[in-house]
Amino acid sequence: MIKKYAFKLEAVLKLRKLNEENCRMALGALMLEMQKYDNQIEYEKLQIDNYYKMQEDLLKTGMGGGQLRLIPDMIAAKTKNIQLLNRDKRKQQHLIDEKKQELAVVKGELKVMENLKEKDFQEYKRLTNKEIDQKVEEQTQLWLANKKQEL
Repeated sequence: MIKKYAFKLEAVLKLRKLNEENCRMALGALMLEMQKYDNQIEYEKLQIDNYYKMQEDLLKTGMGGGQLRLIPDMIAAKTKNIQLLNRDKRKQQHLIDEKKQELAVVKGELKVMENLKEKDFQEYKRLTNKEIDQKVEEQTQLWLANKKQEL
């Protein structure tokens, strides 16, 4: 009876697959965070444009100087916020780059395990085929021996 194939390091392979999946999910979360920074920067830029338009409208309607003085301060605050967001975005990009390198290592380890499994399976197939061939040869020889005795 031929035994069923079982990879001895199957548990290790499953752990490596799980590790790769976790790494992918962490990378995805970092990239979502990066997208939030991009969206926030775009929003702040739109706000600055709106402040300039508001300033033009206030100048046309003849509003007071106190209100007009407030707008450059609001623009400066938004500009400072954009600078801070860009700084945080660079930090986030650094984290993403590190996670991509980690993912490459994890994928390499997983590939090694998959290759080991494939080699082990090929060896199992070779041994199984050899065993089957031996049994077929024995059966053939027995059959031929019986035929010769009958003749």
